[in-house]
Amino acid sequence: MDVSTEESFYLRIGGEPAVSAAVAALYRVILADDRLAGYFAGIDLDRLSRHMIALLSQVLGGPAEYSGRDLRGAHRHLGITAAHYDLVGAYLIGVLAGLGVDDEVLAAVRGVLAASAEDVVE
Repeated sequence: MDVSTEESFYLRIGGEPAVSAAVAALYRVILADDRLAGYFAGIDLDRLSRHMIALLSQVLGGPAEYSGRDLRGAHRHLGITAAHYDLVGAYLIGVLAGLGVDDEVLAAVRGVLAASAEDVVE
């Protein structure tokens, strides 16, 4: 299929409604995990969710509307461990898989997670 006519991963998974549902589910799982919840104490979760929706949308080939800080700046001094980063990544993959996202998209998300780790983990 020609790249110019190929449907983006963003559209394949259902666009904004699917990304919003995935982000909402992701934060429910993360906040229920005592190993991760502390990272989000005092955080404006509505604002964070909007940033995550915009970022995930862009990663999946949707609208390029993310205007937050770069990953390194946003996560600096949070003390995120590799184990916690991997756990959040596993939760994201699990949420997406649970929403019916196909293996090709999941593989692409895994690739982005692997490439982004050094910007998030301290």
